Amino acid sequence: MNQTLEGIKPETLTLINSQAKSLGISVDEYLRGLLPADHLELGLGPDGADEDFEGDMAAFAESSDTPAPFPGTYSREDIYFDHD
Repeated sequence: MNQTLEGIKPETLTLINSQAKSLGISVDEYLRGLLPADHLELGLGPDGADEDFEGDMAAFAESSDTPAPFPGTYSREDIYFDHD
């Protein structure tokens, strides 16, 4: 038997089999449906160019309220105000 299949628990194989059966497809079709069409889709690529990001950040900074000036330090109470 294939070593990869030997590493899968029997209850997992049963679950995969029942899912495929409930969909009316073969186990192979079911598993292939879980995978991306292109192996390159597995990695996360950038959503846009760096210039787009910089522009979005600049627009966000302009549209947000002016924050209070940084006092130079934070007390323990400031940092952990929401922890009990």
